Amino acid sequence: MIEKNKFVGCFKGLAIGDAFAASYEGGPVERLLWRFMGRTKKGERRYTDDTQMSMDIANSFLECGHVDQTHLAHTFASSYQWSRGYGPGAAGLLKGIRAGQAWQTLNRKKYKEGSMGNGAAMRAPIATLCSLGCEDLLTDYIHDSAEITHAHPLAIEGAQIIAQATRLALIDVENIGILQTLCTSALHSEYKRKLSLCLQFIASAKMQDPRIIKAELGNGMLASESCVTALYFAMAYRRQSYTQMLQVICELGGDADTIAAMAGAIWGAFNGGLSLIEFDNRVESLTEIEQLASQLHIQYQEFMT
Repeated sequence: MIEKNKFVGCFKGLAIGDAFAASYEGGPVERLLWRFMGRTKKGERRYTDDTQMSMDIANSFLECGHVDQTHLAHTFASSYQWSRGYGPGAAGLLKGIRAGQAWQTLNRKKYKEGSMGNGAAMRAPIATLCSLGCEDLLTDYIHDSAEITHAHPLAIEGAQIIAQATRLALIDVENIGILQTLCTSALHSEYKRKLSLCLQFIASAKMQDPRIIKAELGNGMLASESCVTALYFAMAYRRQSYTQMLQVICELGGDADTIAAMAGAIWGAFNGGLSLIEFDNRVESLTEIEQLASQLHIQYQEFMT
């Protein structure tokens, strides 16, 4: 039985990474804008769309008892606020859903095969928490939660990789075992190559220079440019402090908030919520996020009994 502390760690780890790394994302204009907008009146760090859509998954699942794509699409749309930093593609899609258009049409309106971005992967850890106790549904849960906004096979596979890593982290599988499993199950050559390289990096037990990680694994907005990068950081810093990991991800730049959210969720799944107490009252809505994680854990316990 997976402890509640690990559910809390996974969800809080995602939100903290997202909120703290948001001001390091993108170019100078984006960074300046978020530093201006990135705090609440209480001085807490604001989270971005990464955390909001993860909360949407949890709320929709708790209401429906499963991943209902139509309900989830409308939950995403009803939570949309431009100030959370949604990308233009996601913003257009969610506005379209609000206006009564079908997500099944909108998710391929801009890109014929669907978006290749990492937006589905960023929320995959929380879809994983929803599936625990009925793990044969994990693949379907991740696919269904991803397809609404990111229908491209590369985006969906990136989400599946993050989800599987989260599941294995929650049950304390060692790093090498996780990466070997992911290397075996990877479908696309780009993921196979990067997972194999990540395995080499982790097996060497040597911290890699962030410039090497950027060049070899990526730090961009596509799932194929960020998912394996997030895995590397979560595993390389598994037994070190969350703060150390976060600092290096921020220095890496690029799509820092999403990489930090994914890495933070997996780190939190490894180490639990009690390891993140220092961040309480420093990020908005962490109390609500902890409550959502606790409710998901209750659902998990009910599935298991």
